[in-house]
Amino acid sequence: MNGKFLFELLCEEIPANALPAARQQLVSSLTEKLLEAGVTFSRILGFSTSRRLALWVEGLPSETPARVEEVLGPPASVAFAPDGSLTRAGEGFARAHGVAPEELQVVEGPKGRVVAAKKHIPGLALPDLLAHIVPAAVTGLHFPKTMRWGEGEYVFVRPVHRIVALWGLETLDQVVRFAIFGVASGASTLGHRVTHPGEVLLAGVQDLEDYTKRLRQAGVELDPGRRGELFRQRAEELAAAVGCRVREDRALEDEHVELVEYPGLVRGELDPAWLSLPEEVIVTTLRHHQKCLVLEKEGRVAPYFLAVCDRPDDPQGHVRRGNEWVAGARLADAHFFFHQDLALPLSATAEKLTRVAFHTQLGSFADKAQRLEALVVRLAESLGLRGLVEPLKTAARLAKADLATHMVGEFPELQGVMGGIYARHEGYGPEVWQAIAEQYVPAGQDGPIPQSITGALLGVADRLDTLAALFSVGEIPSGSKDPFALRRHALSVVRICGEFPLHLLLADAVSWASAPFGGGGVSELASFLRERERFFLETKGLPAPVADAVLTARWGLPADDLAVGQALATLWQTPEFMGLATAFKRVRNMVGKEGEGAWAPERLREPAEKALASKVAGLEQELAALAASKAWGQALQLLASLAEPLDRFFTDVLVMCPEAELRQARLGLLARIQRLFLQLADVSKLQVAN
Repeated sequence: MNGKFLFELLCEEIPANALPAARQQLVSSLTEKLLEAGVTFSRILGFSTSRRLALWVEGLPSETPARVEEVLGPPASVAFAPDGSLTRAGEGFARAHGVAPEELQVVEGPKGRVVAAKKHIPGLALPDLLAHIVPAAVTGLHFPKTMRWGEGEYVFVRPVHRIVALWGLETLDQVVRFAIFGVASGASTLGHRVTHPGEVLLAGVQDLEDYTKRLRQAGVELDPGRRGELFRQRAEELAAAVGCRVREDRALEDEHVELVEYPGLVRGELDPAWLSLPEEVIVTTLRHHQKCLVLEKEGRVAPYFLAVCDRPDDPQGHVRRGNEWVAGARLADAHFFFHQDLALPLSATAEKLTRVAFHTQLGSFADKAQRLEALVVRLAESLGLRGLVEPLKTAARLAKADLATHMVGEFPELQGVMGGIYARHEGYGPEVWQAIAEQYVPAGQDGPIPQSITGALLGVADRLDTLAALFSVGEIPSGSKDPFALRRHALSVVRICGEFPLHLLLADAVSWASAPFGGGGVSELASFLRERERFFLETKGLPAPVADAVLTARWGLPADDLAVGQALATLWQTPEFMGLATAFKRVRNMVGKEGEGAWAPERLREPAEKALASKVAGLEQELAALAASKAWGQALQLLASLAEPLDRFFTDVLVMCPEAELRQARLGLLARIQRLFLQLADVSKLQVAN
């Protein structure tokens, strides 16, 4: 069990965002295929650079294990004649599978008695197995985007140039023969495209360290983890040399790792005059447009940056000068646009929004701004925040103004941010400028939420208006299609309400947002938001049955719904609560099928039903008080106290009795219990986890 296998695919540069998933897929796919063949191993590792994908497997056997496979054939009545002799069908089955007629057996198949043969399958040499499964693993990889090359018959992330596939016990001395995308496997690869463009012979590699060493000597650092360590070490050295530190940006650092074959960095310098620009402009220029790390001194952007370089040095300074030139040119443009924009107040810029289309069927951004103003005021008033109405109205009127500015035309990533900067520059208070700056936050599923109450309200109002508007004209996401990112908008609404928190009832907010469009699409939008809230609850760690139990009873107050779910999650698998869930399921089924009856406690006769009615009456006021104070755990414990009397009720009482009035009274009692539970959760949705 000391067999080793090396696979390397060399191709054109692979997009950085595709590499982590490709590594993981390749390891998972080959692991699965080896295990399916009964092959075990001690470890399998995946590596990549911008130009190559690689696998290292060790602890492999020299061949697959022999096995016995049972093959089912025709029905026994077809394979055997009445006298017990084989028919032609039986003989053909035996011959096809290489077994003697006397070795055939009759077994129970999915559709009755059938003839079966036990095939003894010998072990297969590991190289032969690998030649079969490796191409399948590679061609099965999924990438965000692929391309065709050659005569158009090959489809992969990028054109493939070399394939290395080597097998061995002590050393890798045998080429595993196969072809992928018309490229035959071999024993050599190429070094770094610029610094070591020649061939690198890999035949005779002894272990993983030997393989990575040969590539390192050829200018390639194969391991993404090591590239990251070298990047961070070099970045700290370059920053410290000019008295700075690297502004933390782990996402960009991780992207740098995937962009190169060798982790090089160069330090560039900015004209200090550009530091008069807002930091957001400088950072966007360096980070988003040139993928450069920002350096800072005493918390402020410094006139330096670090650019990624796919080599250990920049001997002629081309990388440094190129980045300095591009950054300087963009910042010069930004300086010009910034001061042009400042010459016109935001209120005047906002008037240009009449010429900026929001949607062909929904008018301009000026129309949207009017709707946004009315909606955000409605939301604030519903929360009793009348003192914020005026700043929110101002923020809503100006929120989209920066879409008509020169800066956002050049730097679309800064929409909202520039509006906030301009509003602050004009002297608007933080309630206004911060709301404008935070209206697009969070930008994604995991991004930070707004920090100001006005930013949270404006962001929710803006997204609700967009959702209601697009739903009203039928622009509803379906399947994987979501061209307007409405799922992200809806999740942001839920996240802000749940995490800020804003105690807005989303069902009401949807109605208010939909009113300007005649109320069209309200139910669809409400269901859409409810599904996003379910996703939100699960991302917060709620088990799916608990999320279902909460959202079946109540939805639209994400912060409270999450708190109820968290309290329920601590109780739901206790024996007492699971018994209650079973009993409540009977309550739901009966009331759903027979109706809510008529509450008439004076008609109840049996001790068990009278005791249950008395218990319910005592709980209602107490439960309401606990819910009002958001003591959800205590409220659920209170409901759990119904388990024993409810179980006794179903044991001693016949709900569907012959007397109509008594039957209605008993159904009325169950309906009252149902309403009590549905203030918190539909516990009938709970199931014991395996």
